Amino acid sequence: MRNSIAHGRSVALRTVALQLSVTVLLAFALSLHGMRMALAAAVGGGAVALGNALFALRLFGTGPVPARRALHAAYAAEALKWAWLVAVLYLAVAVWQLDFLPLIAGVLLAQFAFWLALVVFR
Repeated sequence: MRNSIAHGRSVALRTVALQLSVTVLLAFALSLHGMRMALAAAVGGGAVALGNALFALRLFGTGPVPARRALHAAYAAEALKWAWLVAVLYLAVAVWQLDFLPLIAGVLLAQFAFWLALVVFR
């Protein structure tokens, strides 16, 4: 039998690594069209990947806990992840004025990598 906390940490680490890898590849590909587009893609994909890293740290950071506390930690982690994503997207569009399409492309590609990781890294 696997240790579910250790396995969860391992899956989360591999998932974030996959998300960062596809983000870097997209940013590299878009760098051929300009560094501003590459930066936008990197910010979008990085926001999703780091949001999932924050989720994993919040969820798996404490070790074994009672079921109710684990459920509350999962809710808090999801709220933290969404707050992080909304804040970064706001900064990217409103403050840094990055290009919208590469930004969203980075977000979507990192999210697709997350869904792929759920199937591959079971």
